[in-house]
Amino acid sequence: MMDEIELLREFRAGLPGPRPESREAARAALMGRFEGEVAPARPPGRRPRRRLLPAAAVLTGLALVVGLPILLLGGKAAVEPAAAQVLRKTALVARSQPAEPQPGPGQYAYTRSRTGYITTVVGLTAAQNGPGGTGHEPAPAWSVLVPREREIWIAPDGSGRIREVAGRPRFLSKAQRAAWVAAGSPGLPRVGRASDETFTAHQLRYFRSESLPTDPKELRKLIEARQIPGIGGPPGEAETFELIGEMLRETDLRPALRAAIYEVAAELPGIELLGPVRDPAGREGTGVAFTDRRRGTRHELIFDPADSALLGEREVVVGHWDKALQVPAGTVVGFASYLESRVLDSTATPSRHKPPATEGQG
Repeated sequence: MMDEIELLREFRAGLPGPRPESREAARAALMGRFEGEVAPARPPGRRPRRRLLPAAAVLTGLALVVGLPILLLGGKAAVEPAAAQVLRKTALVARSQPAEPQPGPGQYAYTRSRTGYITTVVGLTAAQNGPGGTGHEPAPAWSVLVPREREIWIAPDGSGRIREVAGRPRFLSKAQRAAWVAAGSPGLPRVGRASDETFTAHQLRYFRSESLPTDPKELRKLIEARQIPGIGGPPGEAETFELIGEMLRETDLRPALRAAIYEVAAELPGIELLGPVRDPAGREGTGVAFTDRRRGTRHELIFDPADSALLGEREVVVGHWDKALQVPAGTVVGFASYLESRVLDSTATPSRHKPPATEGQG
C-alpha cells in the first residue's frame, strides 16, 4: 500500500515547489490553535489562488490539513464548434455590457460566494489519535468536503478582509468516513465557525485589468506564457482553462476584457459545451468544461448568458481519480457559486436577503 509521502509525491508531480509564504502558512497552521477543528492552510500576506482543489503540501511526521491537487494537464484535442460558437456569442454579450464600477480611494471590491473544498488530513500517527499507539504507526489519511460562506473585500492598494463561515462537513464516500473513524474520529470543522482576517496594503492581490490587452490574440499570448500579473501555473490547456476561470472570478473586468477572455476560451482545444445547466446555487446558466482524462476530473465554468457574468464552478469526478479517496464518478469534489459583487465604502458586511441553499450544505 502506498504511504502518505509517496501519495503526495504523485499528486505533486509536475508542479513547482512550495513558495516561502506557503511554508510559513503551513507552519502557522500547525503551531496555531485548532480548537478541535481542521482547516485548510492558507498563505498569509496575499490573496490565495481560488482553485477548487488547491495543491497539497506535507511536513513529515506532523498532522497537516491540505487540499488535494487536481493536475489539469489535458492533452491536445480539437476545438468543439458548439462550445466555440456559444463562447463567441457570450463575448458579444460581454462587450455590450456597461462598465462595472471600480473602487476608488477608501472603497473595496466586494464579492460574496459559497464554496466547497476538500480538506485532507495526512501524517497522523496512532499515538496521536488514542491510547495504545507507539507513535510510529501511520493512520489512514481521510478527506471531507467543507462548504463555506465566503466574503472578500479588496481595496485597490491590496488591503482588505476575508471572512469565511463553515457549513456542514460531508464525507464523499463510505471509505473516507471509515478512514476518519480509523484515525480516531478527530474533530471536524464546526458548523457556523467563522474565520475573519484583515489585510494591510499590498497583502491581497487586486486584479488590475486595465493593464491587460483586449485583443484576444495578445491576451492569449500572455495567458499561455503565464504572464498575467499575480496568476501563474504550469503549462497545458487545462491549466489555461483554470487561468480563464481565475480571471473571471472575484474580479471587476472591463467589458472589452471580459469579451476577450471568452474569445480566448472559444479557441481553447479540449473545451466542451455542457449547455443549459444550474450552478451550485441552483441558478440557470450555460456551462463549459475541460476534462482531464488522465486525472479523471472535469472542471466546469457556469456563466449567465444574459450578461456573461460567471455564476459558478464545479470540479466533478468523471473516471478514475484517486485510489486512496475511492470517490465514484459523478462526485462533485469542489464547487463555488458567486452570489454578489459590488463596490462598498467599508469592510462591513452589507445587509442582504437570505441567500439560496447550495449543494454541499444540509
